[in-house]
Amino acid sequence: MPTPKLFEQCPPFPSDLPVVALTKVSLSALERNCLAETQKLLSACQEWGFFLLDLKGSDQGAAMLQYAEEMFDLTADLSEMDHNILNRYHVKSPDFTRYKSIGTTQTEPGKFDHIYVYSVAQDNMLGNDSSKPPLPHPETVTRKTAQIREFISGSHAVLDRVLASLDTGLGITPGTLSAMCPLTEPSGSLARLIWIPPSTRQPDYRQISFGGHTDMGIMTLLFNVAGGLQVLPLGAANVHENWQLIRPEPGCAVVNIADTLEQWTGGLLRSSLHRVITAPGAQAMVPRRSVAYLLRPRPDASLARFVGGIVPPLKPGEENETRSVDEWNDWRSKQIIQGQLKHEQKSGGESSDHRLCKDSGNQCQA
Repeated sequence: MPTPKLFEQCPPFPSDLPVVALTKVSLSALERNCLAETQKLLSACQEWGFFLLDLKGSDQGAAMLQYAEEMFDLTADLSEMDHNILNRYHVKSPDFTRYKSIGTTQTEPGKFDHIYVYSVAQDNMLGNDSSKPPLPHPETVTRKTAQIREFISGSHAVLDRVLASLDTGLGITPGTLSAMCPLTEPSGSLARLIWIPPSTRQPDYRQISFGGHTDMGIMTLLFNVAGGLQVLPLGAANVHENWQLIRPEPGCAVVNIADTLEQWTGGLLRSSLHRVITAPGAQAMVPRRSVAYLLRPRPDASLARFVGGIVPPLKPGEENETRSVDEWNDWRSKQIIQGQLKHEQKSGGESSDHRLCKDSGNQCQA
């Protein structure tokens, strides 16, 4: 999460609410190649697929906190813009970058989201794909181009360090994961700016601001101050009482495994269902802002399972994935639009299909 300054501007997270006891992993310890910290990281990615990345004590981490704070300022600027202007940059399928207005995706039958999103494509910002013309952005965004590039580059560097440690923990060839997502090559990686307006009356703490989903990529780095992010435990039924809150902490970012990395590791690492609800307590009465970096692989990368180390081999009769990332993402996007978010493995090994978005027109983009 960003610097303590932003936490001081937000009401405290209620102390009496139950929260997920996420593992805290030190970026500084990973930079020192600490094997004990690498094991903590691996265990967290297997248990929840989520962990807190402690950025304190690392020069790269300190820089990242400042980059994130600048993106919070940009998010605040966007939230104050005229929606008629923002709507000129509204998402258009199949490109889900730039602006998404409130109330455009279904969260439950008859209910819609309560979240604004502005997504900036890494390729667009860094000029990685010459075959695609640059997308126009509002002046509020273009004047912060340098800061957005710093945020993207810094986020990529932080996650690159995490991936290098996962190479070690998994026992696969060093550099395997980093080779799947070079910063200078085309990918679907995004910087995502998110804001939710404050409640103007008695808050509905059960309101789903952003419906349950998994992320389509390798890994997500999230910075937020107000609560509301929830994760669904392995094998739990999709009822409100089973979703568990994640408590933001100053100086830390939330990191979660995404679908592609789960696919590469044969389900050894978990891409968990998560969602956003109304922020708890007095936090519901202030604007909720968050900033994320969604790391996605090269579109031509293979989805075949990694071989070696502790990655489980294919079972007899089990077929390896032959599609490229681009092909698989296209197939997965169509599943999401149809409301099929994920086949979640229950603790006993039985497959259970969580259908959280039931409208065939819904476009829940992770």
